[in-house]
Amino acid sequence: MNLQSTDFRQWIEQNRHLLKPPVGNKTMAVGKDFIVMIVGGPNARTDYHVDPYEEWFYQLEGTIHVDLVVDGKPESVTIGPGETWLLPGNTPHSPQRPEPGSVGLVIERVREEGTLEKFQWYCPTCTTLVHEVELQVRDIVVDLPPVFTAFYENE
Repeated sequence: MNLQSTDFRQWIEQNRHLLKPPVGNKTMAVGKDFIVMIVGGPNARTDYHVDPYEEWFYQLEGTIHVDLVVDGKPESVTIGPGETWLLPGNTPHSPQRPEPGSVGLVIERVREEGTLEKFQWYCPTCTTLVHEVELQVRDIVVDLPPVFTAFYENE
């Protein structure tokens, strides 16, 4: 049990150099139930993530656009500085952080063993699903690069 508080702004400043491409993501804390991540921009994602659980977004600096596919139609939620949004589980989403230096907090649930999630790619002009991979993600650094490499090599 950690009984020490964290100076949030100081933590961001100390890790800001990690909140840039190509990764742009730093895990701040992993508990029994939740993963707390700080994510920076800019990014350029074409995939959509489908997490079986809800995800909570809080934008600190800059703006994020969370592109969605809802009932087969494209939608987008814009989250500005100081704003939050709770993404429903099983919603295809693609967080777009176009602004350099943007910073957001994302909280996700820890996945139980056997929990599968999806990564999807859609036609950019008609939202037809063109590729989907379903897998259990245990370590994003190990598990995700082969998924993305396989898609982009066969594009």
